[in-house]
Amino acid sequence: MNQEKFTVKTQEAIMEAQHLVTKYNHPVLEPEHLLMALLTQQDGIVPPLVDKLGVGKGVLIADTERLLQRLARAYGGVAQVNLSNAS
Repeated sequence: MNQEKFTVKTQEAIMEAQHLVTKYNHPVLEPEHLLMALLTQQDGIVPPLVDKLGVGKGVLIADTERLLQRLARAYGGVAQVNLSNAS
């Protein structure tokens, strides 16, 4: 995956998702990490879209947080972020 071809905001979201993987001690980057990064991104396109749809952004963030809490954790070893096989 050549991240240089992504927009700056996309690169920022991916970096934040990777940070979340490390923060939660998860073994792989899952779609939930990217969702949380996009929902909380400053000046990103997702928060205004969620607002425009009338969806409670706070509820979405809380639900995503619960999903992140449920993911398997891995401790020790070298911190290397891998992508999940989720489609």
